[in-house]
Amino acid sequence: MNFEPSRTGTSATLVLFGLVSLSVSGLAGAHGAPDADNIPSGVVKASITEQPGIPGLSTLILDAPRPGVMLSYRGEEPITILGTDGEAFLKFNQNRVEAYTGSASWQALPSAPQGVADAASETGTWVIVSNSGSFGWLDPRLNALQDAHGDAGEFAQWRIPVKLGSGSESTSVHHIVGELTFKAFQ
Repeated sequence: MNFEPSRTGTSATLVLFGLVSLSVSGLAGAHGAPDADNIPSGVVKASITEQPGIPGLSTLILDAPRPGVMLSYRGEEPITILGTDGEAFLKFNQNRVEAYTGSASWQALPSAPQGVADAASETGTWVIVSNSGSFGWLDPRLNALQDAHGDAGEFAQWRIPVKLGSGSESTSVHHIVGELTFKAFQ
């Protein structure tokens, strides 16, 4: 047997490759870039500048078009996140997170489950929103630059109060503190 490379196979492959390349570039050029309206001139970036020294507490920024906060808690005593009006908002334990449906901050969340928000009475109730000690939300305090219109370097600070302990024995209030900066697209 004679095992010599076939020259017709190589030529056919090159011709086929050339035809495919031409058709792909033609398809791409025919469609062009889509038109887009209302494109933002930049994005708001959030950062945490100070975290409370509460054992078992860790926080991070959820980087999205609208920034959010992710909090995880593995400490011994429960902690309560206070809302924008100083009201009880979220309660964290090692194995669950509860939201107070009477909180203005809870009711303002775009991510609040509709059924839970609708069930809120005038006095509100505590409902479980996570069966772990972690929960993320789009806190309104991180939306301070929502109307930024391209002034690169616009700046705002935010702070979220965290109460350590539960009920009347909790006297220790700490803060998660951060900054918002508007970054213009280049």
